[in-house]
Amino acid sequence: MKVSVSQFSEDALGALGTANLRFFHGPGINNWDMALHKITRLSERTSSQFRAEFFNVFNHAQFNGPAGTFLCPAFGDVVSPRDPRIGQMALKLNF
Repeated sequence: MKVSVSQFSEDALGALGTANLRFFHGPGINNWDMALHKITRLSERTSSQFRAEFFNVFNHAQFNGPAGTFLCPAFGDVVSPRDPRIGQMALKLNF
């Protein structure tokens, strides 16, 4: 289909156009966080708690939004990733 220039017109200065407000968006996010907690009683007043937490547990590739500055040579390109899978563990003594 050929598009001719006559289909477009320039709006008056300050007038609202017909484009969507959020027509420029980046890639989606598929992020799963998980945590495991285990409390073990050591005595009547003492217990220990083990925690394991994982962020982006399935390690899906995720990317930041595209460059949005018009003067940037990488305008519209996705050039940086988000954090990969991260895990942390902790042991806590309650008394």
